[in-house]
Amino acid sequence: MLASAAGFAVMAASARLLPEIPPIEKVFFRSLISVVLTLGALKHAGLSIKPNRPMMLFIRALFGFAGLWCYFSAIDRLPLGTAVTVYNTTPLFAAVVGVLVLGETLRGRQVLSLFLGLGGIALIKGLSPELSVSGLMFGFGTAIFSAVAYSLVRSLTRTEHSLVIVLAFPLLSVPLAAAFGFSSFVMPTGIAWLWLLLLGVGTQIGQVCLTNGLRHHTATRATQIGFVGVVFAMLLGIPIGDGWPDLAQLIGAVVVFASLSLGRK
Repeated sequence: MLASAAGFAVMAASARLLPEIPPIEKVFFRSLISVVLTLGALKHAGLSIKPNRPMMLFIRALFGFAGLWCYFSAIDRLPLGTAVTVYNTTPLFAAVVGVLVLGETLRGRQVLSLFLGLGGIALIKGLSPELSVSGLMFGFGTAIFSAVAYSLVRSLTRTEHSLVIVLAFPLLSVPLAAAFGFSSFVMPTGIAWLWLLLLGVGTQIGQVCLTNGLRHHTATRATQIGFVGVVFAMLLGIPIGDGWPDLAQLIGAVVVFASLSLGRK
């Protein structure tokens, strides 16, 4: 889950460095790279791509596609810190889905750790006073769609190989992104190809590690560990122009790690 958080932080930073590329086009290239990498991994491992529960994989992929599109749209409309902060409300929605749908349970200290972690995130990044309403809507859409997708992954890990679960997402996303983004396609040039490659590889690492992590944690706990991604994003923000962290951000990082310890079973 820590490796997953790092991969998604690289994805967010790469997306931020591609302001000229429409969000749906980022989804297309990210998904195309993931299809190639995952098919290669499946072939190398000698595994079949035939799923046991194709309909649930389709639904998971649909929610994943919606969440990724919303995330890239939020990053384009909000400061990176604000977008990441809003996205990290995912564990709250995952907790609701986990309890109502998957039959997971939450103890008092786990609930406390969720809110403590959110407080740490707010200290690290905070909410900018210059907020776009549409950006916030996309941000919370990301959190809701991701919570459902992660909960479905948690269920799918009982019957499907991790790489099959990962493959379903981009296989659906490539044609959908191509259909929705054809009219606004912008040909990448120069270093934009490098950022697109990093975006795809970072997301692939995030997805593979997330899927494996969900074999061992509840959806709520797994997404809570993802809070650490905000710390990674803070560090990645230094070379891309966000500056060095201040005292409040450093305190926030400590609070995030404390929340993980508190929520541990």
